[in-house]
Amino acid sequence: MQKPGPGQKVLECVDRGMASLGESSRQAIYWHLEHSFGLTREEILRSPQRFQKVLESMFGLGASVLERVIVMEIRSEFKIPSKVESLEEAIKKAMEGNK
Repeated sequence: MQKPGPGQKVLECVDRGMASLGESSRQAIYWHLEHSFGLTREEILRSPQRFQKVLESMFGLGASVLERVIVMEIRSEFKIPSKVESLEEAIKKAMEGNK
């Protein structure tokens, strides 16, 4: 069995973070991302800033809570220092540190 690459591991962290709202909510968020905003799950890796903006438009101020949960998942999975707080920076560090 092939070991998942860093991109796949980051997406699994995003999955776990969004699943904190419940599995059906996670699925609904992904559906809404793709059908309302044209952003697929895989594009989160290439466009983390856009992903943040879409979350803000979907959840308003609540987006920051969801982003923090996702960032905590990424920091834990990739052993990234706690000083990394933004989703964009966490994804970048995870992808850079595991090439």
